Amino acid sequence: MKTVRVSVLFLAIIGVTLGCTPAVVPSPAAQGKPAGEGPAARGDWEQKWASTLTEARREGKVIMYTGWGPSVTGPLREAFGKKHGIELESANVGSGSALLPKVQAENNAKLRVADIFSVGTDTLMNGMKPAGLLGPADPLLILPEVTGPDVWTGGRFPFLDKDRTTVKMLAVIQRYISYNTTLVKEGEITSYKDLLKPQYKGKISMSDPSVSGAASSMFSHIAYDLWNLEEASDWLRLLIKQQEVVVTRDDYLVVDWTARGKYFIGIAGKRGALIEYINAGAPISLAVQTEGHPMGTAAGAFALPPVQPHPNAAAVFVNWLLTREGQTLLSKGYGFPSIRRDVLPEGFHPLFLPLSGEKMFSESEESIMRKEPLQKISREIIEKAGR
Repeated sequence: MKTVRVSVLFLAIIGVTLGCTPAVVPSPAAQGKPAGEGPAARGDWEQKWASTLTEARREGKVIMYTGWGPSVTGPLREAFGKKHGIELESANVGSGSALLPKVQAENNAKLRVADIFSVGTDTLMNGMKPAGLLGPADPLLILPEVTGPDVWTGGRFPFLDKDRTTVKMLAVIQRYISYNTTLVKEGEITSYKDLLKPQYKGKISMSDPSVSGAASSMFSHIAYDLWNLEEASDWLRLLIKQQEVVVTRDDYLVVDWTARGKYFIGIAGKRGALIEYINAGAPISLAVQTEGHPMGTAAGAFALPPVQPHPNAAAVFVNWLLTREGQTLLSKGYGFPSIRRDVLPEGFHPLFLPLSGEKMFSESEESIMRKEPLQKISREIIEKAGR
């Protein structure tokens, strides 16, 4: 019973955070009947779904470029193949920043390989979309249990952008500061400014804020949500030069170093690695800042190219992925809750759920777009510090 109460509280909190109404039990419309919005409302969804599924099985596969690890893609591949007889091929592109040049090179070679992209929203909004590499997702949405507005927190389908190219699926609280629990006491770090304390000099590692990723998101959050650009820039300058922070583009190493005690503190480490280490019992935890935290999507989103090589298989996959079954597997594998109302956030570490009364800052297309100019500022600060 305690778990259910926590789950309902979480859904209510993210509803408020996203500017939405509190969670409710899905209506019959959300469980398979037309909901009055989207393709399902036209009354032809059953025929359309049957024909799409038939053609998808002829295509035989759907190809996804992703940053998701095997704990996510493995269960999805197995369940999707069993459900629909279609193969899910996933190619891990590593960091989100690697996706743009990869797809551009393929396009230049007249190749169309991927049907779906599932990487960080920064990459999708600041890289892929401006380059014209994303198309609208709504033509592929068919099932009423997906398009029904009551299914999703907020009472509307979770497109991230006004052009409906990117679909949000997860509610990810961005806690950027991790620490080794044998070297730093709980409650020592309650503000980003605490990182400037003398005892942490030479004992912090950080992922690179000059490229798309968690560190860039953190700098933007500090500059626009909490302080101002001048204060945030001064803070980053002191952090890198005065505190002798080690900057790396390998965000997995940030977590590993912290867990092993090579550095006391890690900033903007890889979320998947944090979950992996915490679940394994490593001496690592996440600091909670009194200033508040962003509520984003991270790589818990997907987008589509303007033309899919396997359009019917892509449609079947994205519809299945957005069902309760698909979202349950994604949420469990990724380690963060789904924003589907009928997927309860059970079994997550408390630090990956909102705390009572905690201040949250909601992600939007605008908040993502404002990050890119700060990457140049970060690069200049790092270069001037000789790092």
